[in-house]
Amino acid sequence: MQTTIENTKNIFDEKGEVSFGGWSRTPLFVYNKESYQPQNKLVERDSYYISNDRMGFYISVETVSNEVSIKLALADFERGEIVRDYINRKVWLEALPSLPESGKLGEFSYSDKRIALALTNTVEGRYIKCDFIDFNNFKNLYVKVLVKKTDGESMNTVAPFNDNPKCFFMKRFVPKFVASGVVRIGGEDYSLDEESSSVYFDWSRFVLPRRQQYQTLAGSVIIDGHRFAVNLASKVGNNSKGSENCYFIDNKLYKVGRLKVSGNDKSTDGEWLFHTAKGALDLRFVPDRHDGKTLSCKCDKTTIVFGKLYGIIDDIDGTLELDGERAHMIFGNL
Repeated sequence: MQTTIENTKNIFDEKGEVSFGGWSRTPLFVYNKESYQPQNKLVERDSYYISNDRMGFYISVETVSNEVSIKLALADFERGEIVRDYINRKVWLEALPSLPESGKLGEFSYSDKRIALALTNTVEGRYIKCDFIDFNNFKNLYVKVLVKKTDGESMNTVAPFNDNPKCFFMKRFVPKFVASGVVRIGGEDYSLDEESSSVYFDWSRFVLPRRQQYQTLAGSVIIDGHRFAVNLASKVGNNSKGSENCYFIDNKLYKVGRLKVSGNDKSTDGEWLFHTAKGALDLRFVPDRHDGKTLSCKCDKTTIVFGKLYGIIDDIDGTLELDGERAHMIFGNL
């Protein structure tokens, strides 16, 4: 049975171990990383997906020990084109900055010969600034975006590993953001404003006993003036007390029960089906294709496939019909 946690709780106990699992509608889980040893095992990842009717922009930053991985992808929905690039670096001469732990304070900053990236949390919002030279061996990428939080709920989960209390998977999925600013590739500007933009923030921290494949169906769109977001993912750890599967309507969280998922994770061209046992959720993800090619890209070992969702979701507030709403799937390793 899933366990809803309603009080603030540290992730790690005095031994630096995780002894509980569950989920909450607000960020009640305190990531007290100072209690965990060795800290160079901790994997920390911040990902943003920012979109409007014209484009979708994905950025992910992951750090572990002295290594940093940055992945960016920009899909032009009107043209059916996608550009992407990534870097993997080890930082030897100075300490690698940590990703911000507070939603209001903290900054991650990294630069080398090709990229200068800053993720800055302020009271006003989260600033994303990036200059990437010769992005995708094509043109320079410039990003200056303010991601601003609005009112609403978030999905927060902690999953332990029964046979290893030093291992865990913690995730926050937060779709209650809007964006303003610009993403520019070469001389092409993709402007963003708060009314027409959709954003989700995917925050995860983990230590796993071994690497594993991980796939996620995600999206954040505006449907007839209402904001809809979805997060359906494969299992990591013991998530019996709180999986991360959920969707949001106008920033209100709805949990999803046990899912049956059908698809081929060896191919990015096929459709994926998502069903709950009683049929309250019945969705089909169809990859976008242009000139016979799937709208997808590979950033290092992560593959992003852009497509559309079809189907229905029944809840206590009624039935939501999805008829070609934009979404994407992310395939990779943790």
